[in-house]
Amino acid sequence: MANTLNKQILEQSTNDDFDFDRILKDQNEREKRMSNIEEDGIKNILKHFDRIHDNLFNFNNVLIAGYFALAQIDNTVPVKTIIIPIINLIILIIIEYKMMEKSRTESNITKLTHSEIERFEKAIDSTNRYSLITICSSLIVTLIFLYYLMR
Repeated sequence: MANTLNKQILEQSTNDDFDFDRILKDQNEREKRMSNIEEDGIKNILKHFDRIHDNLFNFNNVLIAGYFALAQIDNTVPVKTIIIPIINLIILIIIEYKMMEKSRTESNITKLTHSEIERFEKAIDSTNRYSLITICSSLIVTLIFLYYLMR
């Protein structure tokens, strides 16, 4: 972006109608657009996490019913295996609570101190890690279910 700006300045400096203010205004507008794109990208990431969590919740509920059914149909599958998807459900609920807390903190971000903002940023990183863990744990719960189903 800086190279194109320099080329613009050099090209226009040879012209009689060189307008440095217009170039600065164009650059500021471009930076605002880039900033807006960046903010939209951050919002979209959170929307995608939200959709993933909703789908994992629904899928986990299906797995809970599947574990119950499997334990009733096949006597070799212990009923205690229902604990596996319930633990996963608890993890999903914790993640949803953390996401709610994140949104609550964001709504008051201008009132936070510097140390509270740093703590908030660390919490966002851990929430993202937890989201990845829930995806992996849901995969593990599914694989265990398929193991019991196939044997």
